[in-house]
Amino acid sequence: MPTEPNNRGKRLAVGTASLFALGLLIGWPLATIGTVFVVLFLQAPGPMPGVAIRTLFQQGIVFLAASWLISSALSPYPVAFLLALAMAVATCFYWSTKGAGVLSVVLALMAALMLPKLVMTSQELALTLVIWLPINLLLAWLWTVFMFYVFPPTPAGIAAAQKPDGPTYDPNRLVLRMSLVTIPFAIYFYLVGSSALVTLLFVAILSQQLAAATAAGPTVAKTMLKANFWGGITAIFCYEITVIAPLMIVAMLAFATAAFVLAGWLVSDRADASMAGTALTTTVILFGGSIAPFGNDADVKMIDRLVQIGNALVFVLIAYIVVDSFFPLNREDRMRPKRRGLRGLLRGAQSQ
Repeated sequence: MPTEPNNRGKRLAVGTASLFALGLLIGWPLATIGTVFVVLFLQAPGPMPGVAIRTLFQQGIVFLAASWLISSALSPYPVAFLLALAMAVATCFYWSTKGAGVLSVVLALMAALMLPKLVMTSQELALTLVIWLPINLLLAWLWTVFMFYVFPPTPAGIAAAQKPDGPTYDPNRLVLRMSLVTIPFAIYFYLVGSSALVTLLFVAILSQQLAAATAAGPTVAKTMLKANFWGGITAIFCYEITVIAPLMIVAMLAFATAAFVLAGWLVSDRADASMAGTALTTTVILFGGSIAPFGNDADVKMIDRLVQIGNALVFVLIAYIVVDSFFPLNREDRMRPKRRGLRGLLRGAQSQ
């Protein structure tokens, strides 16, 4: 009888690799993002209920359409555009403190941060995102439901995946901390005309993850940096194999091998097994965005993106050191003597 770890690993590897292959064969828009959704969905203990995916689908349409309309209207007015951007980001963070799901918040942040940039650079690409992102979300859900049918979860696996509720904090304090880290970076991003959209979204998501962390912040950042590093190395490895034999079947087999290796890591007993899911997501984003068409500088772009992600981690970590000094998570902590600076935070993380 198959065990839950075996089923979970097979489910993740087969589901991710097969949809990635279908995306290459059929070539529908934003197929790589659909594969990223599959990676996220298949790490859950069970398939997402139909009511939940319907809500996500509706939210995606509303968020993206509203962002496209507002960004198009305000793009000629830079000050109003940036003010609307800041308000949208703060609203997303506030919503996250009111019990919104992780995927709902990610969709909202994509609409608030990524789509306005696309509106300013390419209306055609922006419309492609508005139309095809919700479609890819629905396709990914249908595929994961099928994978959970082929590799069903066990009751023990579902019970083991239940996580206890974490400590509660002042939601207004959390929103303030997340906004102080993300909004200045987003405004600077737009003012200098940067095109590293993944970095912008990564800063927002990491800021949300670290908002309720104090001494554990550097530990979380270090873990995410390692996960993205190994995901990037895996993507470069897959790309180099595909360059040697530039055939679609080779790209499929290279990615399938990587998916099985990383899925095996996820269900292993290693202390760092939790990094495998993030590593697989990074591999999908980097490799999927580089192989069609085969570009001579794709491996360089992958390395550049890894550097950008590392820079985002460093920025968020340093920003929270400053924020912790003036706006600690608990108001009473400001009156207590504590270590300042990166060394103090690192020591605090090691002591936990």
